[in-house]
Amino acid sequence: MYTRHRNIVVRADGRPVNVARPRGQLFVCATGCCCGRTEDGFAPVPVDTFHLEWERRRLRNVVHLTIGGCLGPCALANVVLLLFDGQAQWFHSMNQEALILSLYDHVERMLEHDRCLPPPDALAPYHFTASAWQPRPDGQPVDDQRSWRARERTREHACRDVPSGVSAGGDAMSVDRVIGAMQGALALPRKNGELVFEEPWHGRVFGMAIALHEQGHYEWDEFRQALIAQIAAAEKRGGAFVYYEIWLRTFEELIASKGIVTPADLEETTYQFEFGEREDVF
Repeated sequence: MYTRHRNIVVRADGRPVNVARPRGQLFVCATGCCCGRTEDGFAPVPVDTFHLEWERRRLRNVVHLTIGGCLGPCALANVVLLLFDGQAQWFHSMNQEALILSLYDHVERMLEHDRCLPPPDALAPYHFTASAWQPRPDGQPVDDQRSWRARERTREHACRDVPSGVSAGGDAMSVDRVIGAMQGALALPRKNGELVFEEPWHGRVFGMAIALHEQGHYEWDEFRQALIAQIAAAEKRGGAFVYYEIWLRTFEELIASKGIVTPADLEETTYQFEFGEREDVF
């Protein structure tokens, strides 16, 4: 069993006090940007179970419990971070009582063995890494390593707004005419005659392509011809065909060729969204 030792620290007022040194600490995200937000479609966080089980197992001053706000990996929900013997284990989707019990069983098993252990089978599907110094649990490589200073140098370019000072001069096609020009293989996905956007980003990238055309950055036929080429290339490659992925690739290449953004801008902004440095807009 874990043996407690005194740790005397002199406070600022000169009084010596014993400060417990836990073997570990369990952080539970309960009030973050997604964790527990049932109004946004996420599962509730069983806060009471976390606390009651911690009390029942008498883990106070052994593995401390902190229930609070955002822990960082906002692409996942209901995240917990378990620190034990200086090692970090992250888990997502901690929504069910059975998973929480397995987590505390894992903690007690490590205390019994007096060392950090890999997560048990029940927790393995929810285990991930969220710190740059940690390898992935599955041993696969990661590609999120970037120089901090290089990131700061490119942030200014990536964060700039798309230029809007170019006038369309009255020659831009209306949205209805743009849609009408998309026939055959170019035809926009529809259901019962209405345009269909299966994901929020589908509608956003459609709107951005229209908006930059209306601002006079390119003729619509330029976009249309580029889209024809992209669709032909996708059909030649075979495999799954997602219309708005082709649309997005066309849009990105066109605005890059026009100098509206650079490939580096696109890569940096994509990285910021993918890794949570920017929040998605819904």
